[in-house]
Amino acid sequence: MRAGRGTKQDARGAERRRLAGNASGGGGARPVGLGMLPLATNRDLYRFIADLVKQRTECRVSLQVYLENLRQLGHPLRARTAIPLKAFAELLRAAFEAGLTRAESAASPRAGYLAWERRITEQIRDLGEMQEAGSLDDESRYFGLDAPRGGRWYNFDPCTYLECAVAGTFGGWEEGDGTARAYVPGPVAVLDATGAINSVDPRDIDDRVVEIPQLTWEMFVDFLNSGQWYE
Repeated sequence: MRAGRGTKQDARGAERRRLAGNASGGGGARPVGLGMLPLATNRDLYRFIADLVKQRTECRVSLQVYLENLRQLGHPLRARTAIPLKAFAELLRAAFEAGLTRAESAASPRAGYLAWERRITEQIRDLGEMQEAGSLDDESRYFGLDAPRGGRWYNFDPCTYLECAVAGTFGGWEEGDGTARAYVPGPVAVLDATGAINSVDPRDIDDRVVEIPQLTWEMFVDFLNSGQWYE
């Protein structure tokens, strides 16, 4: 998992509550058209997710249901070692649709898939147990909650989960993208090539655009973890 240049600041609680409220509201959304979007780099993926989030602000899908849908969509790919970037983006879009059922596959699962399935199942379980405990009713939850089994959570709706997942795993964010992400005020501490700590303006930190031809299941696990933890 990578550290991003931008981060949610202390105002993130109000912004995330706004997104969470929108995510649980009524209405549908126009699907993102993958055919018209270039998808080759981390920057492309961030822009795709930023657009997806903007178009899904009125969906009714909870994060628990979204992740369950994503788990069902991943099952037919169990024999693959990696997922092309465009197919990965389509999974993220399709998981917003309600009423998905698992497409069965007789293929033997890869070890990477099994690790991904375990991780997403843990997240679904955490969210269900937090819902039962009433933790998800806490208006301060976006400042961090511990699940009953100890997992730490900062993101509780599909919109903030996806934005933090892509920013924390791959970067690609740029100032002015229209998401809630922003530079932290003042200088930040970074390690240079010698291991020394330096204070720099976050705008001076290089955030490279890199190609992502495909995602391994291990990368997908990192994506899930960033969705849960990254701010």
